[in-house]
Amino acid sequence: MLESFIILFREGFESFLVMFIVLAILQQIGATAFKKTVYMAAGAAVLVSIMLAYFFRMIRLEFTGDNEYIFEGITMILTSVLLGFMILWMIRFKVKTSKIKEDVKSYVNNQRSIGIFLLIFFSVLREGVETVLFFVGLKLDAGWDVISGSLLGLGSAFVLCYLIFAGSIRMNFNLFFNITSFILLIIAAGLMAHGIHELHEAKWIPEIIEHVWDINPAVEEGAPYPLLHEKGLIGEFLKSLFGYNGNPSLVEVLAYAGYWLVVGGLWIRFEKKSKK
Repeated sequence: MLESFIILFREGFESFLVMFIVLAILQQIGATAFKKTVYMAAGAAVLVSIMLAYFFRMIRLEFTGDNEYIFEGITMILTSVLLGFMILWMIRFKVKTSKIKEDVKSYVNNQRSIGIFLLIFFSVLREGVETVLFFVGLKLDAGWDVISGSLLGLGSAFVLCYLIFAGSIRMNFNLFFNITSFILLIIAAGLMAHGIHELHEAKWIPEIIEHVWDINPAVEEGAPYPLLHEKGLIGEFLKSLFGYNGNPSLVEVLAYAGYWLVVGGLWIRFEKKSKK
């Protein structure tokens, strides 16, 4: 539930933010007739995202045994790379209200509703694709926990956007996006390491060193698990959300560290460029 809440809260907030900005501009310049275009574009993007999720689910069901490990391992690694790229892209090209306002006014003046449609459609679809990739990588199915977490995340994102645009609260957007981007990247890095683990299971990648460390000691039946054990109170939470592993192989550790070296380095570089 927590994974789906965090993912939908962040992705939903970005979608609602662009929608609220465009709706506010249309209201400001008296072009309310274009509002229905915003709703239609958002609805179309959500529909395409749902179809994409269904497509991935159908493909996954086709694999069994070692082939399932291989499919899931490759999917997790590719998902991790794609998500890292998309999140870094958002960090580099942050939402610019002035640019959106300029584009919307141009579309209205030229009576180009298709421009507004595409602006909203691709903004919402980008977040929808990120959400689908996270769900596929984390193997989140349409259970009640996932659905309720998703709805709660979307609802919270909508309420936050509404309060911001109603003037009830003020918010540091840069801080918000930096914190949530960092959390999403932790999840993505976990997917990278877990993808390697799945390929170990399929005997596709050698472990080199089976366990660099091991804090998953054997536990007698009925005895409580240590806190940091993968089945312990803290370990189980970290595993479900961030791909935590209490006994990783050397390749898993190197993949996780390498992911952060690349992603962290690019993030720092983009932040330095944005301050110039």
